[in-house]
Amino acid sequence: MPRSGDMAILHEWIDAYAGSEQVFEALTQAFPHADLYALSQEPGVTLDTGGRSVQTTFLDRPALRQRRNATLPVMPLAWRGLGVDKYDVVLSSHHAFAHTNRLAGSGTHLCYVHSPARYIWSPDIDARGDKWYLAPARLALQRIDRRAAQRVTAYAANSRAVADRIAEFWNRDAVVIPPPVRVGFFGETTDAEPSRDYLLSVGRWITYKNVHLVAEVADRLGMPAKIAGRGPDKDRILAAAENASVPVEVIESPSDEHLRDLYRNAACLVFPTVEDFGMVPVEAQSAGTPVVAIGEGGALETVADGVSGVFAEDVSVPALAEAVLAALPLAGDGPRKNAAQFSPESFHCAVTTWVGSHRGQTR
Repeated sequence: MPRSGDMAILHEWIDAYAGSEQVFEALTQAFPHADLYALSQEPGVTLDTGGRSVQTTFLDRPALRQRRNATLPVMPLAWRGLGVDKYDVVLSSHHAFAHTNRLAGSGTHLCYVHSPARYIWSPDIDARGDKWYLAPARLALQRIDRRAAQRVTAYAANSRAVADRIAEFWNRDAVVIPPPVRVGFFGETTDAEPSRDYLLSVGRWITYKNVHLVAEVADRLGMPAKIAGRGPDKDRILAAAENASVPVEVIESPSDEHLRDLYRNAACLVFPTVEDFGMVPVEAQSAGTPVVAIGEGGALETVADGVSGVFAEDVSVPALAEAVLAALPLAGDGPRKNAAQFSPESFHCAVTTWVGSHRGQTR
């Protein structure tokens, strides 16, 4: 079959301008002539792709975008529907089933992994897949996922924690390339001294991220809090904010400039979840704001305990509150210096070198 191009870049779905979408955007900028694909793209979410459009699949329909969990079993089929053996090099941005695509065929298929699909491999972390009646589907999807992993030429992971999961679930090695974080943008300073007078939460409002606990931590410490983001857990977060005896402001979908101000003036970012990498803690640190995180997953690589933040002993309000008190004095240069290593320039250099080293290789 004649090939339609030299390179394609694929992403699972474009739902918001969040961490994985920012990585996809950075990949498109690193390879400005590649064709671009995604399962779906939410209207109103735009990326800087150099004027290129993103080709989507039959899953890019309003009813299906709103019921993404239900479409998981057909995602491999959607990727297959894009064709087979059409490109010399395919680079997949993966956190569900992107690596099941066959666009590279006999060519080079490289995969940058945000996480093996949490729904099927890590339901202990992401409870959306932890239902007894989903067990047969999980097992079937695990088999499909594991088979697809053997066809990929080489893997890169966003953190050591994800590389370990790739080895455990797929029996494949992966080089670690931390994702690009806009440390320059979020680290911009002003003449005014930061107020540092509230606790902050930033991120998608999804159940497993435990964002509602931030309001309870603020209540326990008698400190105001601001909770920024958006997502399906909104009602629980609003209820927690209303029940607090201190002011808790819930901010839905703040602009980048507003978010930068929130980071800059926060006393501490409270991040009560286990993430694969976690760009938010790095963004906060770039503004000089210390982070309270759980000492697991990507936080072990992005937060320097006792220097740029503090690890809570567990995901409980008392443990998080105790860690906040220890983290407050760390604001300033310690967090900023730690964040500097995760710049877009570092990512660009690492990912182009990785892709270049594997061009022409096959599995």
